[in-house]
Amino acid sequence: MPIVARTSAMVLYILAIALRSVPAVVAQDAPALIVHSATGPYRLVERSDWSRYDNGKYSGHVYREVRANIAPVADSRGGADYRGNFFVLEETLRDLSRSAGPVDEAVPAVFRVAPDGSLDMKDDRGFPSLRGFPAFPSQSVSVGTKWTARGFRAADPRNDGSIVVMPLIAEYEYRGVEPYKGESVHRVFARYATRYRSSAPIASDSASRMRSSIGRKGGDPFTEASGTHEADILVRASDGLPLMIRDRMDETFKWADGATIRFKGFTLTFAEGGAPLNRGAAIADLMRSFGVDAPQLAVPGDAAVQGTALPGDAPQLAAPDDAPVQGTALPGDAAAIAAGPEPVSAPAGAFELAAIETSSGIDVQPTEEGVKLTVRDVRFVPDSDRILPEERDRLDLITGALRKAGDRTFLVEGHTAAVGKPAGELELSKLRAKRIVDELVARGIPAERFLFKGWGGTKPIDSNAAETGRARNRRVEITILE
Repeated sequence: MPIVARTSAMVLYILAIALRSVPAVVAQDAPALIVHSATGPYRLVERSDWSRYDNGKYSGHVYREVRANIAPVADSRGGADYRGNFFVLEETLRDLSRSAGPVDEAVPAVFRVAPDGSLDMKDDRGFPSLRGFPAFPSQSVSVGTKWTARGFRAADPRNDGSIVVMPLIAEYEYRGVEPYKGESVHRVFARYATRYRSSAPIASDSASRMRSSIGRKGGDPFTEASGTHEADILVRASDGLPLMIRDRMDETFKWADGATIRFKGFTLTFAEGGAPLNRGAAIADLMRSFGVDAPQLAVPGDAAVQGTALPGDAPQLAAPDDAPVQGTALPGDAAAIAAGPEPVSAPAGAFELAAIETSSGIDVQPTEEGVKLTVRDVRFVPDSDRILPEERDRLDLITGALRKAGDRTFLVEGHTAAVGKPAGELELSKLRAKRIVDELVARGIPAERFLFKGWGGTKPIDSNAAETGRARNRRVEITILE
């Protein structure tokens, strides 16, 4: 991650001070039981602002933002696989204003939450970084109640894929109930020390499994780590969802050759639950926006669907995870998964449905991440991100369709043909994705709802040997995220 000083660091500092200035805690005499009972997918935003010191010398500020859209898929054994992507952003705040987020890295995550609350990483690439934190006791607590709980944390200080999962023991104290954004929340204070040496024994089988599953992309993992963390945690009283964590940290990592990196600052984490994306209903709305009536069609893996589709009809798609999923939990929650009717998991190949083509040159398709719109052969000035005037009507059409998606986040991805200039193709695809975002924002969709990334010619859908194939590869994909 580049070390840069950004205007956004001041914005983040102001935000952190504001969060510390919430109304005073309203203590309750009656004991409170903190139980996580939230279900369904969730969204998470993590913003970090750290001062960095290399080998004892100050080298600048690191600002990073991570956003995640995670959805559960439950199984018959009572656990749940969580699937989704953690998007690492270069910058999302400029001069006190919200802007679209350029994605520096998209990190897939697959992990399981068992009924006892334990976390088993199936595809561990460092996210989520905290596992088993925060944790809450099974008994009621009163103001001043203290407890301890074990957890784990994944760290990659050089951001090169050399991830180490360290055990932690956190001390908690219950501070009472207070209002936050119109809701009643529990305030919990937590602290833990960073104490790690590579020769130290692993604290549990769970930690060993997580460490062994991590893929090394290069570089050497650190051998020692030390430091402190202090966190203020706000937990929604109605369902135990951690809405905000402000983590103040000062820690140092050391490598075998004696090199050290120290980070000092804070990380703000915000979470919110969301309703599951009904892919079938979303696609039907999109098709109507494109002027096509949408009768209902059964999709492999869906629950029973009423009605019959006629040949040539544009279908309404019932996606396999449209039904609410019971018994889900946020990663890191200590509470057991809530009991409920046994959910149905999505079968393999459930999203392998062909895209639905429209006369406007926009294909619609359900995917694991959500619902994807593929805008074919967008008219740009050659080798430029400037959009030709004939695309205005199609951009208006897309804007109207996305407005029906509620408060969902949109991922815009740019693709080019591969003509032997990978560096230039990558940069052009990113600029074109950003241009599409700018056009949609200018038409009234809030900028902060967009993420964008360029892929160059690395993800072709046709051969680049002929112009017809290259034209298909020059496309923009807009995904309504789960």
